[in-house]
Amino acid sequence: MDVMDKKTKAANRIFYILVILLILASAGVAFVKIFIQKDYQILAKTSCDPQTEKCFVRVCDPESDTTCPTVEADRTSYYKKISKKAATIALCDATAEKVGCGAELTCTQGEVSCSYTFCDKTTVGVDEVCKE
Repeated sequence: MDVMDKKTKAANRIFYILVILLILASAGVAFVKIFIQKDYQILAKTSCDPQTEKCFVRVCDPESDTTCPTVEADRTSYYKKISKKAATIALCDATAEKVGCGAELTCTQGEVSCSYTFCDKTTVGVDEVCKE
């Protein structure tokens, strides 16, 4: 009976060691993908020209937003959504020339995994409004 208990304890130890190793390996892979390779998409809002594009509309409320302009005409802003790979943002920031970098996120010509979302019936979310 004592020999069987030792074999069971040894098997349990091996099992737990394997589980811990698998957890550490998956955490390592996630760390490399997120922090080293920056292999994920950034979703943000960027400026939009309502004269040429189908924009989302934001009207700020000075009662709830302290950064809201005092002039009523300046309270309306237009935006579109951008989806961009985080690695391209990091590459842009790392270069001295800042090629393709701007004051805000943009898709550069030929950039893979970068896209804009304009406002329409299928893309408008809760509490969002399209410019008519």
